[in-house]
Amino acid sequence: MKNPIKKLVIITILLIIMVSLFFIGGISYLLSNFNIKVIGIVSIFSITIIGICITFIILVSRNVDNTLGALSQTIESIIDGNPVNTFSTIEDTMLSKLQSQILKLSDILKSHSIKQKKEKDAITALISDISHQLKTPLANLNIYNSLLLDENLDCHKRVEFTKNMENQLKKLNWLMESLIKMSRLEAGIIKLNTENQFISQTVLQAIAMVSKKAEEKGINIIFNGEEIELVHDSKWTQEAIFNILDNAVKYSEKNTEISVSIIKYELFCRVDIKDQGNGIFESDSNKIFTRFYRGENTKNIEGVGIGLFLARKIISAQGGYIKVRSTAGKGSVFSVFLPVNEPFINIC
Repeated sequence: MKNPIKKLVIITILLIIMVSLFFIGGISYLLSNFNIKVIGIVSIFSITIIGICITFIILVSRNVDNTLGALSQTIESIIDGNPVNTFSTIEDTMLSKLQSQILKLSDILKSHSIKQKKEKDAITALISDISHQLKTPLANLNIYNSLLLDENLDCHKRVEFTKNMENQLKKLNWLMESLIKMSRLEAGIIKLNTENQFISQTVLQAIAMVSKKAEEKGINIIFNGEEIELVHDSKWTQEAIFNILDNAVKYSEKNTEISVSIIKYELFCRVDIKDQGNGIFESDSNKIFTRFYRGENTKNIEGVGIGLFLARKIISAQGGYIKVRSTAGKGSVFSVFLPVNEPFINIC
């Protein structure tokens, strides 16, 4: 029998009938010397008890069937993507609790499914973006390699192509390092090692990393900051500030000025990086921190759009954030905010 409840009900009824018949038979045997009316009364009483038991079991069976049917309807509605409350949510019953737990489980599974899909889409997009970014330098290397294989190529051209090839290799190496950092940050592999240290030292190290490029363009970097102790990861914070400074140098005109200042507030420490570059269009201000995005007025300047994305990831992982104020053609101010107290580390 497919329905186990009906099978159990039939077995129970049969057992009751057998026990009752045995009981009636035993009473009849014991009372065989008594009045036949007594035996009749006992028999009627026994049959009545049997009937009540059978009726009760049938009613219980039907109630269980209805309850399971209602639960099946609830589960079916969840499968169809339109969950309904079959049982009352006001009454504090076991069935309402069971229904609530089923619906919660459905929401959890749906949330996990959405999260997995987002992660899968993010990985697919990342692989696609990486492939696209690597395509150009690899194609250039292949072209220069083909040219250098020409035995009739004169020495001057050979030296020129070799230098160009070296530049492409440096660019490819930098791109690979940036992509690795980016993928590790997105995957949550990198663990920040925060400790209490002077933020000014971190900023000065970042300035030192970009000073040569700034000097080549005649850009003067002015630093003005007080000695503030801050719980942060010096290495990665330095990386974030360097990326912002590198952009400031890259997009600023020659013989201009970049100012870096540090201000302490009650809850946050603020690092301002102000340049005199070509600025950012208002339509781009909310997009420049996304992966591989480059503003409309930066198309003629070499870059891939990773630096600000990495900077935002690193700072937000330490409980901070980055704001930008800019006017196209009049420069930009990037403000890095880091919490004064020990931040909650979150790479995700």
